[in-house]
Amino acid sequence: MIKNHLIVLGIAVFVLPCRLSIAEAPPDGMDIFAKIMQSRLQLERGHISIETRYSDTTVKSLQKNWDIWFDGAKIRSEVTLDGISDALCLDCYDKMTRLHYTTRKPPEPDGKMALAFYDGYEMPSVIFYIPDPRWFGGLSLTIEAGQYQFPAEMYGSKREKYAVSPIAVSDSVQNIDCWRIDYKLPKGPTQAVWVDKSDVSRVLRAESCFTVEEAGQTVEFVDGVDSETEKYQDKTWFPNKLTYRRTEDGKETMSAIANITLHSLNEPLPADTFSPKGIRFLKPNTPVEWNLDRDRPVAKGQLIWDGNEVVALDEFRQMMRESTRFSSFRVFIILLGIAFICLGIGLKLHKRFSA
Repeated sequence: MIKNHLIVLGIAVFVLPCRLSIAEAPPDGMDIFAKIMQSRLQLERGHISIETRYSDTTVKSLQKNWDIWFDGAKIRSEVTLDGISDALCLDCYDKMTRLHYTTRKPPEPDGKMALAFYDGYEMPSVIFYIPDPRWFGGLSLTIEAGQYQFPAEMYGSKREKYAVSPIAVSDSVQNIDCWRIDYKLPKGPTQAVWVDKSDVSRVLRAESCFTVEEAGQTVEFVDGVDSETEKYQDKTWFPNKLTYRRTEDGKETMSAIANITLHSLNEPLPADTFSPKGIRFLKPNTPVEWNLDRDRPVAKGQLIWDGNEVVALDEFRQMMRESTRFSSFRVFIILLGIAFICLGIGLKLHKRFSA
């Protein structure tokens, strides 16, 4: 009997650690990336609002408010800062067309800001970014830096180009058991992402570490973002809060908190969402700056947005309208003069006959 118990105990001592090691064996990092990518690509379309507050050691704190609509490759963003609103849109006129419009005051005193059309990626770099919500939290980037040009392959098959194969190790974030996957770009920073062990498509943290030579000294920068997430319709994780931090040699120099409101996800969007008609602060009779390498809607003449489409400004009609307004004013002045003359004559006659 004792012998049998010893045999059972020996088997348990041998098997139990094996089962534990199997249960805790790290999954393949590439498999995790594939699951993250699959989950993010399930976010086909949606509308979100973002309130972002930044704090920087070198500038005053500031707040930006965003609205972002997306549907496949189509993305439109409207951002407001210090009372000035900017609209950016990809595929809002036709494929691979970018639009930009701003309420900023024009440089000319009597000028008007134009609705600008650009081919694909030919926009000026200062207005290039269009944030893509599908990758929020998955990369260690602020809202501004989360530009559209980051492709889905960031978590896809092109990972084999990376110098170090991703390997998952056990860790913890936000008191949640995680796998941490470390990897390195061929000529870039060291990267890491933390995913929930119970559902690896849920990214809880992303971090990037790189060094810069400044005045003969090497400074280590660490950019990180923590995501607070909710599961939408029990299918897909989506962040409702993102917290960004940057440190330089361990000292925090920048932080930002983005509170996200999800208005719709994977539901139909209004028909005019990805048309200039969808830009809420774009008004009719706005001049159009045509930078597209294709035929203009109208061969000649100044282009304007009339509220429904791009058309040519009919200068003759405009002149006639102005002439009509001028003529009406002139007639009013003439009639007013005649009235005063008649009044003067009437007063003189009244005095003569009353005397």
